[in-house]
Formats: sequence, C-alpha cells, structure tokens
Amino acid sequence: MDSSESAGSRPTDIAEAVNRGGVLLSGPLRRALLHVALPAAAFQVLVFLNNVVDFLWVRMLGDEAAAGQTQGWTLFWMLASVAQIFSTGTVAIVARRVGEGRYGEANHASRNAARGAVLAGLVIGAAGWFLIPWVAGLNDSSPKATGYTIDYLRMVFAGAPVMFVFYAIEGTFKGHGDMRRPLRALGIALAINAVLDPILIHVAGLEVLGAGLATVAAFTITGLLLGVSASRRGWLKGRPGLDLRLVARVLRIGTPLSIHGIVFSGVYVVVITEVTKVGGDAATSALGLGLRVEGLAYMLGVGFATAAAAVVGQNLGAGQINRAHKGAWTAVRLAVWGTGAWGLLMLLAPPSLVEWMSSGPLAGVYATDYLRIVAISLSFTAVEIVLEGAFSGAGDTVPPMLLGIPLTLARIPAAMFASAMDWGFGGIIWALTVTSVIRGLLFAFWFARGQWINAKA
Repeated sequence: MDSSESAGSRPTDIAEAVNRGGVLLSGPLRRALLHVALPAAAFQVLVFLNNVVDFLWVRMLGDEAAAGQTQGWTLFWMLASVAQIFSTGTVAIVARRVGEGRYGEANHASRNAARGAVLAGLVIGAAGWFLIPWVAGLNDSSPKATGYTIDYLRMVFAGAPVMFVFYAIEGTFKGHGDMRRPLRALGIALAINAVLDPILIHVAGLEVLGAGLATVAAFTITGLLLGVSASRRGWLKGRPGLDLRLVARVLRIGTPLSIHGIVFSGVYVVVITEVTKVGGDAATSALGLGLRVEGLAYMLGVGFATAAAAVVGQNLGAGQINRAHKGAWTAVRLAVWGTGAWGLLMLLAPPSLVEWMSSGPLAGVYATDYLRIVAISLSFTAVEIVLEGAFSGAGDTVPPMLLGIPLTLARIPAAMFASAMDWGFGGIIWALTVTSVIRGLLFAFWFARGQWINAKA
C-alpha cells in the first residue's frame, strides 16, 4: 500500500466527505436517513423505469415478445444479484473505513473492488453466453418466446463486465453516503435509453435484442459517468495491481446476500414455468407487468436499505452502536409507511395501474389479480429489504442468507402444489405472498437479537 493509502490520508474533497459523514454520524436520524434514502430510492426508480421503457416498447410486438423478455428479466436479475456482491461488500468496507476516518483505506477498497468486478464480469459473462440457450429451454413457453429470451439474455450477458463494475462503483458512493451523483448519472442514461429503445427495437428491427442492447448501453453510460466522478474524488486512483485479500473480503461480505438474490431470481424461473402452465404467455406477461408495478414499492425499500447500510456501517466504525441500532429501525418504520401507501393503492385501484402497460385484456386481468394479492405483503417485504441493508452495512451478511433462502426455496413446491391443485394463477401468487410475510417477520426477530454489532468489515 502506497503513501496515498495510509490511514491518515484524505480524499481530494475532504470537506465534502466530512460533511456527508457528519450528516450520517450526528444530528437527527430521520434527516440523515432521508438524505441518503430519497436519492437512492429515486435511483432505483430510474433503474425500474429503464426496464419499464423497454417493456412498453417490447409489448407492442405481442404477448410472445413480452413473455420472452419477462423470462429474460428474471435471469437478468440473477446476473445482477451476482454483480451486487461487489456493491454489498464495497458498501460495508467503505462505510466502516469512513466512519473510522481511514479514508485512504476506503479508497484502496474502492479501486480494488472495481478491478475485481471487471474480471468477474468477464468470466461470468462468457460462461452465461454459452449456457443461456439451455436455461431458456427449461421454460414451457412457445418457441418464439424462448427465442426472444435467448436474444435478450445474450446481449445482457455480453455487457456483464460493465454491469459488474457499475455495481462496484455504486457501492463506493453508497459507502460514502452519496447517492446524488449516481442519481444524476442514471437520469442521463435513462434519457438515452428512452431514445434508443424505439430505434433499436422497431426502426432497426432488432426487437427484444434491441431492448437488451439499450439496457447494456444504459449501464455503460452510467458506469462511465460514475467512474469519472469517483476518480475526480480520488476514490479510484492508485498504483496498478489487484489486492486479492481485499477482493476476498469483498466477496466474503457480499456473497451471502448475493446467493440469496440468485436463489430468489432462480426460483422465479420455476414460478414462471408454473404460471405459463396455468395461463400461457398472457399470464407470464402479466407476471412481468405485476412485478414492475410492485417494483416501485421495492425500490423505495431499497432506498431505505441503502440508507440503513450507510448509517449502520459508518456509526459502527465510529463506535456509536446505539445510533446504528436506532438508525436501522427508523429506516424500517419510514419504509413501512411508504410501501404501505403504495400497497393500499395496489389493493384499491389495480386496473388503473396495469391497463396502460398490459399487452392484452387477459394479461390485464391476471395482473390485476396479482396486485391485489401481493399488496398484502408489501410492508413485510420492506422490513426484510431494509434490515438486509442494515445487516450488510454491519458486514454481517450470513444471517439474512440463512433466513431468506429456505423460505425462498419453499416457493417452488408451493407454486407447484398450487398449480397441481388447479388453484390457477391466483393460487401461485398467494404462495409467493405468504412466504414474503414470514420472511419479513423472521428478519425483524433476528436483527433485534443484536449479534450484528460484533461483525467485522
């Protein structure tokens, strides 16, 4: 480690960094959480809108194209879950070092996490390219829908290195408690994606492949903008090479939650198969539509999870255990209120939320049923998401993995049972909803035990 990486060094914009740390380490907790959560939630909403824009243009091609992209979307999020290893691990390490005032070590972690992310993206992207046809063939969709899935995923996996480094750099900004610059960068990328989608999908005739290309372009642009911004602050600068011990620490912290995310996404591959059995491509398209509407509440939860991770990590580093504990539960309460309001709207007025996105009348009916059932579990999902963020900020990511995976896997036999009993589309969605409620309660119980306080990052 060179002199610029010593514990006493400071980032180039020390005053700004200290100011951000001051917001998270002192003063009213609600203001500190909102300072990070609102731009982080807006960031996630922009990610969500990027996908919605893709879906709106793809659905014009019909149910088969919409179903094909929906199947690809679940595997896309599986890839994103792997990439988020580098975000989760970077957040925990950077936030802890910032709280301790060891800014040089925070910078060292940031740049080595980014370098490790590039290498991982190259390996996983190459492997995925060859495995995609086999995975896509596991679904019972029409051959045309399966072809669309392969087109979409091959383009996305080709952009895996860009996605991985994007998440690593995003984790650096989260660790510093700064989500405003990532928000601006993604806003620019969304605008470009909105222009590219109709051109690539319809004018160029690339169809679903064009949607995948536009998504990769959005990640590339956002990653470049964030990389430039982080470099200007000295977060990514340093001598060449790769600190394997640091990368191993990032992997140790980030992998447990990533495994849960991979399992979560993988389960949806089976769920989609069962949904297709009971309702065909229209039901599959409706599932994708419902997930997107539900996604707004999810993104709000992720915003507060980001805030919880930064507040918990920095305050543990500063030795302020009570503030870290109180900050996590305050984030939970704020997220529950916000997601509860959206859930009420999903319960009372689902047709108005889906009709403008539906690929057909039958898909709209299925999507309406989805929203009314899932609305019940949204607040419990918020508890799980926010506390998962708090666990990750503490560097204690094994408990949420052990709590989440069994109930997530339980969705497979539950969905199959609902399908076999001929309970239809609604029966499968009820199986998903019940597991979400139980997971939220378990996360609250385990976090309240307080063992995360002693975790190392």
